[in-house]
Amino acid sequence: MIGSVERYSSSTGRRRANVLGGRLLRVAIIAFVLYLIVFGFFASTYRIESVSMEPGLMPSDRVIVSLLAFGARVPFFQSRLPGLGVPERGDLVVIKPPFLDEPGLLWRILEPLASFLSLQKATLHRDLYGSRVNAYMVKRIVGIPGDTVRMRDYILQIKARGAADFVPEQQLIPVRYQVLTSLTARGWSASLPLSGNGGDLVLEPGEYFVLGDNRPESSDSRSWGALAAERIVGKLIYRYWPPRSIGKL
Repeated sequence: MIGSVERYSSSTGRRRANVLGGRLLRVAIIAFVLYLIVFGFFASTYRIESVSMEPGLMPSDRVIVSLLAFGARVPFFQSRLPGLGVPERGDLVVIKPPFLDEPGLLWRILEPLASFLSLQKATLHRDLYGSRVNAYMVKRIVGIPGDTVRMRDYILQIKARGAADFVPEQQLIPVRYQVLTSLTARGWSASLPLSGNGGDLVLEPGEYFVLGDNRPESSDSRSWGALAAERIVGKLIYRYWPPRSIGKL
């Protein structure tokens, strides 16, 4: 008699555990689908991790990125939906740098899962030494298709399509931002990579010239050339951290 009660109780406990486990699994799946919809189609969050955009954006700043601005990507695939507009001069954007290869299908499936389970803190990207690599950067669009551009003392000189002369970037960009040009390394020659000077470059259709505001401390189009439009992920629209800096971008 006692054994029958024990067996009944054990069986009931297992059934309840299975029901609870099934419900938790369904909740997790629904949450993951909602995560893909919201953070894959509409907007995402991003943590600034470098000094390349100082003083406008500081390390540890957190921002909201609109994926609708230039067209969201279909989760797990390379196809892209139509956007609300096109990238413009002065836009702050999240990009995938061209020196990182486009991932395969398996990676595109596992990466969102890793991001979801870690609250957007983990990534599958690794360098040659196995260390975590951020697959995204924040830069400012300075040159657009049709421009001829050149660098002079860390300022981009632009000859827009149909224009006769080069003008400094600030004359063509409506938003105000501060460009840092002071070198931190002594003896850094202007002829070296990431320097303040560079030759003429014509931007073809679908190509953009992107720069960090902290020019000596930024890896950008000066070193890896024009950026293809498909590598622009979204547009920064709002900073929500730290509290003293909350506001539109």
